[in-house]
Amino acid sequence: MDIYDREYISSLINYFWGEGTASPHSVNNRVAQVAYKALEEAQSCSASMDLVPRPSGVRPGISYIVKQLAKIGKRISSGDTSIYYVCKVQIIATYKAKIVMALKGI
Repeated sequence: MDIYDREYISSLINYFWGEGTASPHSVNNRVAQVAYKALEEAQSCSASMDLVPRPSGVRPGISYIVKQLAKIGKRISSGDTSIYYVCKVQIIATYKAKIVMALKGI
């Protein structure tokens, strides 16, 4: 793994766990494995969230249902890869100890 790979991986880690959590020099193979697993889980969570219709506040009519399904289909077909905040928070909590230990070489 070259210095550029380490820099990008540390950027990913800092995106999830805050600036200063990782530096390019602290990134090792174990860190890369944990970060990959965390990102994979975040993407899976976000893909699942894309399938959830947004609440209407009242009993939904057919036009609302059609609109929501169309929006879901649009997100899926456009390849939207953004990570939902709720998914990010779940990943932060689940992988915090693992990433910190990996950064320390444990």
